[in-house]
Amino acid sequence: MSPDQRHRGLYRNRTSYLGSVLMVGSAVLIVLAMIAQATITQPSSYVGIVTFLILPGFFVIGLVALLWGMRREAGRRRKVGHDEALPYPKLDLNDRGTRQRFVLALVLGTVLAGLFAMVGYHGYLFTGSNAFCGTTCHSVMEPEYEAYLGSSHARVPCVDCHVGEGAGFFVKSKLSGAGQVLAVLFGTFERPIPVPIHHLRPARETCERCHWPKKFYEATLVQQPHFRYDEQNTPEQISLLMRTGGGDSNFGQSTGIHWHMAIQNEITYAASDPQRQTIPWVAIKRPDGSVVEYRDESSPMSEDDVAALPRRTMDCIDCHNRPSHRFPPPERSVDLEMAASHISPTLPWIKTIAVEALTQSYPTKEAASDGIRKTIREHYDKDYPEVAKARAAEIGVAIDATIAIYRRSIFPEMKVDWRSYPDNIGHRYWPGCFRCHDDKHVSPEGQRLSMDCTLCHTAPQRGPVGALGGLMPATEEEWHPWKMPAKHVAIEAHEALTCHQCHAAGRRPRGECGDCHE
Repeated sequence: MSPDQRHRGLYRNRTSYLGSVLMVGSAVLIVLAMIAQATITQPSSYVGIVTFLILPGFFVIGLVALLWGMRREAGRRRKVGHDEALPYPKLDLNDRGTRQRFVLALVLGTVLAGLFAMVGYHGYLFTGSNAFCGTTCHSVMEPEYEAYLGSSHARVPCVDCHVGEGAGFFVKSKLSGAGQVLAVLFGTFERPIPVPIHHLRPARETCERCHWPKKFYEATLVQQPHFRYDEQNTPEQISLLMRTGGGDSNFGQSTGIHWHMAIQNEITYAASDPQRQTIPWVAIKRPDGSVVEYRDESSPMSEDDVAALPRRTMDCIDCHNRPSHRFPPPERSVDLEMAASHISPTLPWIKTIAVEALTQSYPTKEAASDGIRKTIREHYDKDYPEVAKARAAEIGVAIDATIAIYRRSIFPEMKVDWRSYPDNIGHRYWPGCFRCHDDKHVSPEGQRLSMDCTLCHTAPQRGPVGALGGLMPATEEEWHPWKMPAKHVAIEAHEALTCHQCHAAGRRPRGECGDCHE
């Protein structure tokens, strides 16, 4: 080795050169990408991934390669007997050349530190953005993201509910997300994504930042437009008052739905299935400290099996389990579209044919669009040729609205539709309230958890469709097509039939024995 070579910098080797190229190239691209981010009105989420995740990763790889090459070069020089170039640089500021290099390194280091501080901050913001949560893993999160965009929480950032405040849960969520990224890369994730999410942050630390339980003490008017399954699509509206109730005795006696969340009460339950739909045991701890336990007398589980089940303290999420990711049944979606006149309610049998088109099985969304269009057009071409000719434009609009319903609520690639995730609010399409309030949960003293609907809402009233938010209609018409006693539908040979058993998610209501039995 010549004297000139002995005193050359340790970075003069192929590995360090490659690392330097990676570092400089990544830094330049990061700057250009950040400028592009600032100038593009709606940048793609993938631009953010490249800018704040991939390019910084290449920069770090380049830095490691540079240092590793220098280390190897120092070792090589020692082996050949030339150790003038030590593995660590000498810092003698009295030497002019060393001083100049030190100043240059200090300036470049400051610039890079500032750049990566900015990148790190924006990377932190980006990984908490809705675009990152909803569109990065598009095929996986598409159902949840589409449902979120149409929810009442569409302006609430995903991380406000799924992460919340504080560094602890942020780190925990990123560690959990690392495993999910691997599952996406290798295609090992489940379809549909299983629920409920375990180890979710308690609702009191997320939901209750906006929804303060102490302030719920009023009733809520609920009006649901509905169209019958007949030729005229007979319009009607079901109206009732929800007894929302209160969560704080300072506002009076706690009653109604939010009695379950009354601050003085504590409800614990045990579920025997992963989705928490079968609940064989419930315990209520009252303000005086007394505890009442209820067992499902119809459950086949033994006392020991029930005792071995994990216990959970009830909170908001046990009822509001789909606050931002609801997939309504086709019947409900079609009713809303007809009430808004996106689907003309004057087209004969449109309610029936639209629901039937939506409930068919399709392998892809493209196949669904073709199938829905074919089903509706063939119906009118065959049975109502004059309507098909005279009202072709209205039928086209109805078809587009029906396809839009499918695209925002049914995702065959992820095996997600209205049947995938139980929604525990109410009890029309899923057991919901009847998981506990079924007259079968009995205490040792013989007390039962009542299934009297009027504990939570007034008796429904059926009337003409009116403006939402108007007064409840005054009508003598029976609100349900079948005569209903106080507790359940009276059908011969059926001991008790709850709402969801007829209105099972995705099915039209059954009116004849043959509709359910062969």
